[in-house]
Amino acid sequence: MIKTICYISDSVEHKSIEKLKKLYQKAQKNNHKLNITGVLIYKNKNFLQVLEGDISSVNTTFEKIKFDKRHRNIFEVINTTTDVRIFQDYNFGFTIIDNQESIKNLYEYLEWLKVAENQLANEVITMVENFLDKL
Repeated sequence: MIKTICYISDSVEHKSIEKLKKLYQKAQKNNHKLNITGVLIYKNKNFLQVLEGDISSVNTTFEKIKFDKRHRNIFEVINTTTDVRIFQDYNFGFTIIDNQESIKNLYEYLEWLKVAENQLANEVITMVENFLDKL
């Protein structure tokens, strides 16, 4: 069983590109160790993240995120279990969306996912697209 959590939050401060890259690298490294896949988007002082993986690993990671002082107003959008990962095949499992090319690639991947007609995937796709459209 795969746990999927999607949340949005506000960044406490406007991050420089260098600070974001360090944050992303640390998240990517930690998530890789825990076999967590997903996507992390930062834009206009907001985060959207999808975490998917082992139930215990995802729950533990999300609990740490809730207490991370770099976030506030964390709003959990999706918290469910499923049989499949949505982002496993996307850019080696965990990616950072921080430029127009990354956004274009993510949209292309989301369009590919829509063909699968997976209910959870479609909910996550809608959430990500809505977040990107508001940026």
